[in-house]
Amino acid sequence: MAALIEKYPPKNPILDLGCGSGDLAIYLSKLGNQVTGIDFVESAIRIAQDKVATLPHETALNLRFQVADARKPSLLQEKFGAVFDSGFYHLFNPDQCEQLIDEVASILKPHGCYYLHEFAIEFPIPNVPRQVSLDELQTCFTVEKGWRIKDIQIVEFLSKVAPPVPAICACIERL
Repeated sequence: MAALIEKYPPKNPILDLGCGSGDLAIYLSKLGNQVTGIDFVESAIRIAQDKVATLPHETALNLRFQVADARKPSLLQEKFGAVFDSGFYHLFNPDQCEQLIDEVASILKPHGCYYLHEFAIEFPIPNVPRQVSLDELQTCFTVEKGWRIKDIQIVEFLSKVAPPVPAICACIERL
């Protein structure tokens, strides 16, 4: 995702959906961005807030973490210049993803971008994140629906707890 961020710098403020323990939000903040991270897991938000306490003051000032339902970011009643989603979209079935896309569309400022980083592999066990395909993204994010795909890349999803897996990374602009 770092290559997409460099190629298409995000506009502020930024929302990190399903931020977990805050690593991506902290990275974005260190780049000088104003970032809000949301997750429904209270313990993950506590860990993220603890990390903020160890950061330089100017970085910490640009970070906010809160417990919230990342499936309904419109409840924040804020508009964002960019929305980041690393490993959240792929947790839902396609119908639920349509609802999530509508939610993201409602909070993005015009020409704001939705940055996705999702699994591009189907796992042979139930109840794990599903595969997100290039075709799916090209169908869900069309000009007719108010989106423009700026870039899609096949990459790897890196994790601290598992080996890298094939992934898809995209920067999609709200028209």
